[in-house]
Amino acid sequence: MKKLLALLLLGVMIFSLAACGEKTDVSNDGPNSTVSEDDEDVVKEIKMVYGDDETPITLHKPKNASFTLGADNPEDAGDLVGLSADDYSWDAEVMGYKNYGDIGSNEPFVEYYFLGKVVSEDYESYNEEAVELGISYEGKPVKAIRYTYKTTDDDEEYSECFVGFEYEGSDDSGLMGIKIGDFDEDLSDSELKELFSELFGL
Repeated sequence: MKKLLALLLLGVMIFSLAACGEKTDVSNDGPNSTVSEDDEDVVKEIKMVYGDDETPITLHKPKNASFTLGADNPEDAGDLVGLSADDYSWDAEVMGYKNYGDIGSNEPFVEYYFLGKVVSEDYESYNEEAVELGISYEGKPVKAIRYTYKTTDDDEEYSECFVGFEYEGSDDSGLMGIKIGDFDEDLSDSELKELFSELFGL
């Protein structure tokens, strides 16, 4: 009889231990979620290239933003990486923008930076201001370039911002950095400096 009771008690203990080991909630949708934010599949680093020389560079996830374009293959994201603020206050792209000289560029801020004017006739008005942020990347000063413009077929004035540095390759040159658009309010110099420093690992 004692042996039978002991076996029954042992069986109850085994079932109790098995029940304790089960995960009751593996999603992070509900209030009792057991999955932390650290367990999510967040891309922390992305490798990309810029310029005709395909100069390699590693980008690091800023604390208040996440990678978008290029995040599917963080080991080889190519020459364009998307970035977005976690609070959706701005979107950005990270890439190198070539300087084509007098024939213009795909980006008016590059034309204006190197030529002091916008070559394209697609713009009704264009204004630009560049300031150094007091940091450098591989010996090149990092600058914030803020610009506003109107196109000839649109009455609305748009504002964008670029933060980055000049690069010079064996066959090309231009600007490498972050072009920020669709922002709710202009980012300050200190915010741009912090964003660049985090992203480029300074």
